[in-house]
Amino acid sequence: MSKNDAYDSDSDKMTPSTSDVTVEVNGNRMEMEPTHDGPYAGMPKEVLLKYSRQKKFVWARNILTACVILTILALLSMVIALIAVSPACQKFFQTSPIYQIYPKSFADSNNDGMGDINGIRSKLAYLGDDLNIETVWLNPVYDSPQIDNGYDVSDYRSIWPLFGTMADMEELITDLHDRGMKLIMDFVPNHTSDQHKWFNASSNPNHTDHEQYRDYYIWVNSTNGSATGLPNNWQSVFPGNATSPAWEWNENRKAFYYHAFYKEQPDLNLRNDQVLQELEDIMAYWMDMGVDGFRCDALAFMLESKSLRDNPLKDDTQPPSYENMYPDYTENQNGVHEIVASWRNLLKKYSSEPGVYRFMETEVYNEDIDIIMRYYGTEWQDEADFPMNFLLIDIGNDPSSWSGKNIEATVLKWMQNMPQSKWPNWVVGNHDNSRLVTRLGEKRARCTSFLTLTLSGTPGIYYGEEIGMTDYKMSDQSDFRDPERTPMQWDNTATAGFCYNCTPWLAVNPNNNDINVEAAKTEPTSMLSMYQDLLQLRSEVTFLRGWLCVVNSTQRSIVFVREMTGTQSYLVAINFDDGSTDTVDLTAFDTILPESGEIVAASDMTTSGNRQLRNLQIEAETGLVISFKRGGYFNQEASMSGRCFNPRKVCVNVIGLLEVC
Repeated sequence: MSKNDAYDSDSDKMTPSTSDVTVEVNGNRMEMEPTHDGPYAGMPKEVLLKYSRQKKFVWARNILTACVILTILALLSMVIALIAVSPACQKFFQTSPIYQIYPKSFADSNNDGMGDINGIRSKLAYLGDDLNIETVWLNPVYDSPQIDNGYDVSDYRSIWPLFGTMADMEELITDLHDRGMKLIMDFVPNHTSDQHKWFNASSNPNHTDHEQYRDYYIWVNSTNGSATGLPNNWQSVFPGNATSPAWEWNENRKAFYYHAFYKEQPDLNLRNDQVLQELEDIMAYWMDMGVDGFRCDALAFMLESKSLRDNPLKDDTQPPSYENMYPDYTENQNGVHEIVASWRNLLKKYSSEPGVYRFMETEVYNEDIDIIMRYYGTEWQDEADFPMNFLLIDIGNDPSSWSGKNIEATVLKWMQNMPQSKWPNWVVGNHDNSRLVTRLGEKRARCTSFLTLTLSGTPGIYYGEEIGMTDYKMSDQSDFRDPERTPMQWDNTATAGFCYNCTPWLAVNPNNNDINVEAAKTEPTSMLSMYQDLLQLRSEVTFLRGWLCVVNSTQRSIVFVREMTGTQSYLVAINFDDGSTDTVDLTAFDTILPESGEIVAASDMTTSGNRQLRNLQIEAETGLVISFKRGGYFNQEASMSGRCFNPRKVCVNVIGLLEVC
């Protein structure tokens, strides 16, 4: 302190004098300007320290520090609270339809008449930009003699040459990921081609690798030592309606091998741990390549009863055939779910990185809904993300079957039996079934797509479904399923833009002059335009995460609601009848529904405006999405018990953020 300054200890204040201040800096005494009344800019360290030790400044610092700490703690608490109440991010398969590509028929890049991987790459902008598709499923592209169009695999680690090369496949995976899209591979675990190296060695006792592979397939001795001594009455799926034993005699091995499908597709012995390890290694190989998941084919057939008992016949007066047989000893045997669970555990190992998830869906046909639901897994062990839902296909082609009551029962059958917290899916077409428009007609096909794109869950889209492609029967077709597998109709040229100056592997449907992508893009009422509208609407949180409440149905129509606390509510009404307008009485919900709502989407792409809700009128073969200002929630109504579903209950809070409800 300068001798010219006075310090008042009682008042804890510095009292500057009116004379000049002398301070010593680095040993040198300096005369300062007259003292200031309090701290000032440029004060030397000694003066600063003197002021900083005063109680009022110490308290100020402490209060400021406490405020900063409390603010940080409050912010951290808010972040923790938000994390605690926020729902987990949805997986990629929950936010996008799964678009199925039949590689032979999608696009041909080199004009050899066969669709290929580079052709698919050339159309990714259409899928991603025009359709808003994020997930693509490829039918098999593995090397194969093509007896069953790729489902007879001769090498799981190589690409069929007419599809391209492994380098092309790597480029496809890269291109998809660059666009934020995902790739699902078809996985065929039940059987291989009879040209696979495993079968070559297994079937030939003189092969150098015979001992290693001898039990990779299901071999059974003849009952009489010759090719006539069939082990039992088991029948192959193809042709289905005629006698076709599932046993094929192999002269080299002097034994029968089992084939659930074509004789060129011998069934693997999945009771052999080495075979199971081979399959897991194949899955790991493709996940290392960047594949995002698998659609697992024909899982119900993976195991057969070791007893080899005859399957019981449905009609004893008719000869054995697959369709005249209960597959008690050849399908859904004990042990299948342990195999699927082991694959899920493998996929989990490949899903450990942030933002990475490996998906699995299973193909299982069965009339017993409980058997299908079992493929979701159990409370203790996950299996598939979902088994494929073919219930809407099972309704059939008879227009009278597509009633509102029947469709309501079909939707409820899946939703009421699905395990809690699991995710639904809806399939109306694929490579094994006649195309939707051929089965139902264009307007009813629109209504069906309208249904699957507005229900909760993941819809499947079979290539060309979005433009209304139809079957085309050919006089020279080699497979009974060829009519639904014709080349994608990109434009109205002779080869539909599938290829140029070439002969496609299957004939182009001649209706491509009217039904094609280019024409649909310019037509505001086209089926493609309807898909685009619904896929855009489906990206809203109410459709992605909200409740599905099946409200009512008549013989003609079904009505359901998509709702979520804090967001817009939508009523979906679809009249499947081709007769006349239907009126659905919703007056029982007049406390929830307002007098009217606004039509935001229509299957005919022309109906718009407001629509009275409590006695709702729906035009024939028309689907409507109507937004409305609710007076309450359907999912909270006692009368809706067992008719409202939400696998993961979330809502939007008052500040506009998603939270678990």
